[in-house]
Amino acid sequence: MSRILSLVITVLLLAGAAVAPQSSDLPVEPLPADQEFHPAYTLQSGTAEGAEAGQTSPVTSPEQDLPVEPLPPDDPVAQGFEQPTWAGDPDDIPPARTAAELAALQITPELPEEPRLVFISPQPEEEWLEGAPVTLRWLASPSIAQVRIYYYYDRCKLAGRSRGRFGALVTPMMQNQGQFRWSAVPWMDSPAFRLRIAGYDAEDNLLASDEIGVRFRPRELAKIPATCIAIIKRKQRLYYYVDARVKRMHIVSTARGWYSTPDMHPGAYDRRRGAMGKIFGKDPCAWSRAYHCRMPYWLQITSSGSHGIHATSPPFYHRLGSPASHGCVRQHRADAKILYQLVAVGMPVYIF
Repeated sequence: MSRILSLVITVLLLAGAAVAPQSSDLPVEPLPADQEFHPAYTLQSGTAEGAEAGQTSPVTSPEQDLPVEPLPPDDPVAQGFEQPTWAGDPDDIPPARTAAELAALQITPELPEEPRLVFISPQPEEEWLEGAPVTLRWLASPSIAQVRIYYYYDRCKLAGRSRGRFGALVTPMMQNQGQFRWSAVPWMDSPAFRLRIAGYDAEDNLLASDEIGVRFRPRELAKIPATCIAIIKRKQRLYYYVDARVKRMHIVSTARGWYSTPDMHPGAYDRRRGAMGKIFGKDPCAWSRAYHCRMPYWLQITSSGSHGIHATSPPFYHRLGSPASHGCVRQHRADAKILYQLVAVGMPVYIF
C-alpha cells in the first residue's frame, strides 16, 4: 500500500513540474522614479502613448469633434454660386475694396440700367470672431429685387492634403434691403472664408453677384497675443499665429478619456507639471521614458517635460481630429515637422 502511495506522489510531482513555469515572469520595465509627478504615467487601460504601431484601442471621450455640416440642399446653380471666383490660399485673401474703388462703383438711379451688386462691408483686412453678430452691407442696382448670401471655405488641410470645400447659406432668398444682420458667425474649419452675394429680379432670374474675403478667429482666441501657438480642444485644432495672422493650422489629437491635456497660458503653474505655457525645449527625436517610444519633432510645453506637441505614428493618423492621446498634443508627422522648424524655444503656448 505504501508503495502504491509513493508511486502516486511521484506521478503528481512530475506532473506539477511539467506545468510549472520554467522561469519567473519577466520584470516589468520601470516607470520614471516619481510616478505621481506625471498623471499619464499611471496607465489604467489602453495603449501607451507612442507604443502605438500595430495596436488599436477605442477612443471613448465626450470631446469628440463635431462632424462637418453637409453642403446646403439648395441647387448651387440656381443660387448663382456654381462658379466661386476664389481658388487661392485662404492665407492670401486680397483685401476688401478701397474707398476709391467703391467710389468708382457707386450705384445710383442715374446710372444706366446695368445690373450691378457690390459688397461695402466687411472692410479691408476685417476679421470676424466666432459667435459674434455682424452686419453685411452692399450696393445694388434698382433692378435687383432679391438676394441670397452664401459663405464657403476650404477645410483645414491634413499634411498638406485637401479635405474638400464646405459651403452654406448665410440667408436664403430675401428681399433686397442693402444689409443683413448675421446673428452669430459660425465655426469655420479654416482661418479665412469667402462671402458671396447673388442678386435676382422679382422672377428669380440671376442678374449679378459679388464676392469678398473675410478672416476668421475662433472665440477662444479673441485675446491671445499676435505671435503664439494656440490649441482648441473643443475642435482639436492647433493655430500658429505670426503678427496676428494664421501661419499654420493643424488637425491634432489631445487627451482622451481619463487622461488630461491641461489648459494653459504663459506663466501658468501646476504642482505636478511645473511651469506651463511656452516652448521649454525642442528635440527632433525625443524619447519617452514613460512609454518607451520615440516622439518625433518634440516641442516641450511644461517645464517638467510631462506634456509636449509631437508627431504621432501612421496607424494613428485616422484619430487626428478627435481626442486620442495620453496628454500630449499629437500631429501628423508632416505637419509636426513644419511646425518644429518654424517655432523657437520661448514661443508662448495657449491651450483652451
